[in-house]
Amino acid sequence: MTVPITSARSLLPPSPPKNNEGWSGNALTVPRTPSHRVIPVDRSKVDPQTLKVAQGMEAMFLDIMMKAMRQTVPENGMDLENVGTRVYQGMLDSEYVEKAARAGGIGLSDQIIAYLESHRYNSNRGYVDPAARQGMVKPSDPTGNARLTGGTHEGQLDKQ
Repeated sequence: MTVPITSARSLLPPSPPKNNEGWSGNALTVPRTPSHRVIPVDRSKVDPQTLKVAQGMEAMFLDIMMKAMRQTVPENGMDLENVGTRVYQGMLDSEYVEKAARAGGIGLSDQIIAYLESHRYNSNRGYVDPAARQGMVKPSDPTGNARLTGGTHEGQLDKQ
């Protein structure tokens, strides 16, 4: 069974608009859709330990990603593939990753900081729920003998 050309053309994606509406001047770019990204964090207002932990987590993620990328590169007979070059290549990749994480990375550290800041542990009162800090929800215990702690999962009520 043959399909008429008019039916086959309906399967093709639509052509770009004639009036450049929604398209930029470069043919290789497409219109961007709004994304639900985390707002960049003002790092001057963040606890230095939190910043260090977030950058370390991002560096660890980038290091794992870099190792996985290196494994996809096929070996050839022309390279000096031996234990020494693999060790130094790994060290060089680790340095690249550390510098990339310190320079802003891929935004993972900002997301980690935003999460940690929204689930901040207060040493005076234990875990403070973000909604409770805003006055929307007040944690309560009808028995009166429970306390909020940071040692439990997400600030569950913990009996003393």
